[in-house]
Amino acid sequence: MARSPRGALRSAFVRSGRFRPRAWVLIPAAWVLFISASVTAQISGSRFDRQVQAYVRNGDFSGSVLIAKDAHILFQKSYGMANYEWNIPNSENTKYHIASVTKTFTAAAVLHLQQEGKLKLSDPLSKYIPDFLNGERITIEQLLTHTSGLPDFYSLPEYPIKKYQRVTLPDLIAWVKTKPLDFLPGSKSSYSNTGYGFLAYIIAQVSGKTYEEYVAEEILKPARMKDTGTFRDETLIPERATGYQPAMGDRGLRNARSYDKTILTGSASMYSTTNDLYLWCRALQSGKFADLRQAAYGWNARETRGKHKYLEQDGREPGFVSHVSLFPDDQLMVIVLSNLEDAGVNVLAEDLAAIALGENPEMPAPRSTTAAPLARPEQFVGTYEVNPKLLLDIRAEGDALYLRGTGGDYLPLEPTKNDSFFYRQLYVRVGFRRDKSGRVEALLWNGEYPCKKLSDKPRP
Repeated sequence: MARSPRGALRSAFVRSGRFRPRAWVLIPAAWVLFISASVTAQISGSRFDRQVQAYVRNGDFSGSVLIAKDAHILFQKSYGMANYEWNIPNSENTKYHIASVTKTFTAAAVLHLQQEGKLKLSDPLSKYIPDFLNGERITIEQLLTHTSGLPDFYSLPEYPIKKYQRVTLPDLIAWVKTKPLDFLPGSKSSYSNTGYGFLAYIIAQVSGKTYEEYVAEEILKPARMKDTGTFRDETLIPERATGYQPAMGDRGLRNARSYDKTILTGSASMYSTTNDLYLWCRALQSGKFADLRQAAYGWNARETRGKHKYLEQDGREPGFVSHVSLFPDDQLMVIVLSNLEDAGVNVLAEDLAAIALGENPEMPAPRSTTAAPLARPEQFVGTYEVNPKLLLDIRAEGDALYLRGTGGDYLPLEPTKNDSFFYRQLYVRVGFRRDKSGRVEALLWNGEYPCKKLSDKPRP
């Protein structure tokens, strides 16, 4: 059985003949705890680093990591470049687009307004948007818990065009007004960025300030977060990372396409650093803004295979992926921020949490792609159905294949063997099933979930 760090220290002194019981007693307790924490960090640090490096070697990670337990930072390190064209490395001060981690701040702002007596979670949406159809049946709490029935704007057919336009919160509301609810409020749960956009609008209406002003003054400032704010392409943000997407070729990445991020207000609009998010997690653990054990609004409740309960929020936008996990019972936090749009970040975060909890997760195996030109790429081209609201398109460019989801960008399918590919954007294996004649009839998501081929041509 492994000894504790403190036990290992004591054994080393005894073996060397330099251990003095009385002198040991005189060492201040705080100094003993510091030594213990330092040894823990040193022992664990190399193991954390080896796990991250395995993802880096596969081209699946570029970013910053912070792991803390019992109010001590166990491991903090950055990998890759904040800008690959200028060879500027990522660091603990690098600012990343944190996408849906924004929702944790929006939820905290709503709860703060409730504490101030300015709103109630039971308030109907119609109180703040009077002419919204079914607004009297939708509550603020349902917006927080993704049970409102509001359709996610990413899934709406106009989104691929809207994302390049400036869509303010009133514009978003006017657009969604024209759409039916996905389901009766409170009857189901379905992730909706739209709901958090509506919450940002309510925050502004109730507080008399813009969403950005209220969050900055009432949330970020009390949490001492000086390197967090609103991510805008046109704004000068010191030490901001450039966002990249997977690509074919030697470097394996490309610059992410620019788009107007105004529509993301409240749902995915913020940037931050690992250091600032550490402060945010510490504030939440102390109960400063919310009692997460009672109601973890803005977070997703999960459980590891080892039955450790935790709260998680992750985000992905073109060029960036973010992941924050809080383990209240274990006093553990895991923060992973990346400027490469590769969902391997979420798997990496799970691995790092497992290591911190004393487990030994497997390292990802080296992933190689076939160098041989893809034969007849046109046979895979077309539209595939995951469900009626989620369609996948595949197109060919030369002998390479590119896949996109609803409202997304075409990114490469990297061939690994016959009819098998790897899609780095979502860190998933993609295969294809053929009928008796040899014609491709379905895409196999994660190598197993069948998505029927609807057309031999991708959507425009």
